Amino acid sequence: MKIGSQSQTLVSLNSLLDASRQQQQTQREDFQEKKLAETRESRITTRQNERDALIQQNRDALKKIQDDIRLKNLQKLQNGDSIEDEGQSSPNLNLRESIYPSQKVNNKPAFEKLGQILDIRI
Repeated sequence: MKIGSQSQTLVSLNSLLDASRQQQQTQREDFQEKKLAETRESRITTRQNERDALIQQNRDALKKIQDDIRLKNLQKLQNGDSIEDEGQSSPNLNLRESIYPSQKVNNKPAFEKLGQILDIRI
């Protein structure tokens, strides 16, 4: 092997170093992209698991409420009571018409009970 001038040797060594640096940079970028993809996938998986857990909790709560209602209705039937909803006797506070009495005085809402929701127009 013939050794040329120092400048040729430096140029060839620099080209080898540049190639090595480019390869290392590419490997670093690939590693960072892989790491980002893994963290993104883990966050998505975690969110999906939390969502599934909340859905299951809601289903369990709904099932428990339905079972309680069935049990209450069965007890009422065994006692000979009516299964009619007790909430229907109280006014529906979601409807404005049911809050106001049939006669309005000076277009002002009437006070009927504590905690009543009133729609006051100015």
